[in-house]
Amino acid sequence: MTKNYTIKHSKRKTMGLYITKNAEIEVRVPNGTPKKVIADFVNQHQHWINTHYGAVARQVEERANFKLCFGTKLLFLGREFSLVPVEKPTYGYDGQCFYAYAQMSAEELKTSLVGIYRTLAKKVLSTMVEDLGKHMGLKPKAVKINGARTRWGSCSSAGNLNFSWYLVMAEETTIRYVVVHELAHLIEMNHSSHFWKIVEQVLPNYKVEREKLKKLQKKLSVQSWE
Repeated sequence: MTKNYTIKHSKRKTMGLYITKNAEIEVRVPNGTPKKVIADFVNQHQHWINTHYGAVARQVEERANFKLCFGTKLLFLGREFSLVPVEKPTYGYDGQCFYAYAQMSAEELKTSLVGIYRTLAKKVLSTMVEDLGKHMGLKPKAVKINGARTRWGSCSSAGNLNFSWYLVMAEETTIRYVVVHELAHLIEMNHSSHFWKIVEQVLPNYKVEREKLKKLQKKLSVQSWE
């Protein structure tokens, strides 16, 4: 029987049971709800907790144990490249491997790799936006790179395209889908049938790439980069 849970009171009308991304059980209840009623509610949903809690707890443990070290295989454009140590205080990617100074601490190594990925993302995505933009007859005001973990890309009302640096871990065809998706938002800011027709005209098999993104997101969900 679950005893460790957090109670959050609010103006809501019903009780709800949640497992946070940090594997904490949270009960959200209306203001004034008696503790006995809350405890009974949790007990009544013990089966649901048993079913879902374990998977989230494992993800939290995997994220905590995630380490970047020399010899690790890193993804770029859907391919794996080794992270190798070098004797000079430098870091980068040379097309054959990722490399970094052998004396870097774990945190320095992680920070350096994120920097490499951000640089690669800016180059890859800016080029791809320009090429696909010409093909679609569209030109955004700017291309920006961020560290979003759950959103691959977005298009602002001002016409700026934003992409997560994590995206360059995906295959090029998958990256193309995200770029086309965001460029299409320069025409349609919603996800109407007309929007998806615009995407489909450029990438008839976009649904395949969308499924690849889901798999990559699942893989990244247990990696703590930033």
